[in-house]
Amino acid sequence: MTPGAELPPLVLRCRPVWCLSFGGAALTLLALGATTLAGALHADLPVWTGLAAAIVMLAFGAGCAQFFLRHALSHLALDERGFRLRGPLRATVEVAWDAIEDWDHARAPIVPPVLRIVHGPGRRRLLVPLIYENSHLLEVGLLQKRFPEW
Repeated sequence: MTPGAELPPLVLRCRPVWCLSFGGAALTLLALGATTLAGALHADLPVWTGLAAAIVMLAFGAGCAQFFLRHALSHLALDERGFRLRGPLRATVEVAWDAIEDWDHARAPIVPPVLRIVHGPGRRRLLVPLIYENSHLLEVGLLQKRFPEW
């Protein structure tokens, strides 16, 4: 390799278990919600219970579908300049290693672990779920403020 030549970016894709979990949950909940909504008028129970159950299932199914399309179909690419997130329901976000102001772990009981990154002159915030293969490399890069090295 010639001096000064850049290496190709390290591309991290979503782990299959997260992809299948959220994609399957979205399909299942949306189908159950639609079926419950269709059968709510014909059940022996009061109509409002069937409607409430259908609304809850459709809302959770929509949330799972949004997470699947926004995060599970995205990929995280690391290179010498920084990292970028690119996916179908997300505008490409590029962050330079030297633009990172602060970062920490954001914990939530239901969702996967998330990195909260503050970057840029406007102190913009970015949430990156740790669902990507070898996502620990992003944490190493954030600690070193450059492409991860061992």
